[in-house]
Amino acid sequence: MSSYPILWRKSNVNKTVLKRSYYITTAIPYVNAKPHIGFALELVQSDVLARYQRIAGSDTYFLSGVDENSLKNVRAAEAASLTTQQLCDQNSAVFQELIQQLHISTDQFVRTSQPPHHLGAQTLWSACRPEDIYTQTYEGQYCVGCEAYYTADELVDGKCPEHLTVPEQVKEDNYFFRLSAYQEQLKKLIESGDVQIYPKFRKNEVLSFIQMGLKDFSISRSRARAKDWGVPVPGDASQVMYVWFDALSNYITALGYGSADTTKFMRYWPADLHVIGKGISRFH
Repeated sequence: MSSYPILWRKSNVNKTVLKRSYYITTAIPYVNAKPHIGFALELVQSDVLARYQRIAGSDTYFLSGVDENSLKNVRAAEAASLTTQQLCDQNSAVFQELIQQLHISTDQFVRTSQPPHHLGAQTLWSACRPEDIYTQTYEGQYCVGCEAYYTADELVDGKCPEHLTVPEQVKEDNYFFRLSAYQEQLKKLIESGDVQIYPKFRKNEVLSFIQMGLKDFSISRSRARAKDWGVPVPGDASQVMYVWFDALSNYITALGYGSADTTKFMRYWPADLHVIGKGISRFH
């Protein structure tokens, strides 16, 4: 597992104690293309751990799914002469078929284009402290493949270091989250072991990233640029949520966060284990 950071939050503050609960999740990949071997590996690794926990007597809940609210999904749909929803439906079915073929013992498959996820993500947005969300005009170089902005010094010969493509120059009004206010809190959570990251060198990478200084980041996108695809920002029809804001909320929306029935949320959250690829550790 050396190429995969595993994030483990050991605090069980919100969990009931009738029987030890164990919540394990995979990352949720984009559906702009069919699944690749890397996600299959992630599924198998997670499945081994979930099965072990069940044998050990834990009340285990195993979540996987797909991220459907990405601009890259919109563009892939356009290239295939499909609506974005059609592409999501088509490729999500392929991911679910992979899970069946590999006999992966998931308890739920979440899709972020579906209404329950939208409701939960909007509830999370509204739950953020008002002083932590503000509007600002932002201009930067945006890689659609990464769904992230890059500064000039982060590029390699003017190209995205991950996709080796030239980012798009974007200027628009967005909502920002005041992440800078939480730098020391996040650092302490990791250093204290309340949040554990494996393998250790991945933990060191994350701590180094935090130590360089966390910057406030954009959590919304122009609805027009997103081609009217994504989770609408509560109270602002001109914006949809930045895909990473809504995507990461899947870990709680899948448990009913934001709905009338929060039984699973109260039972399983916080998660015990997030199995993710090394390329998305900083987003988490």
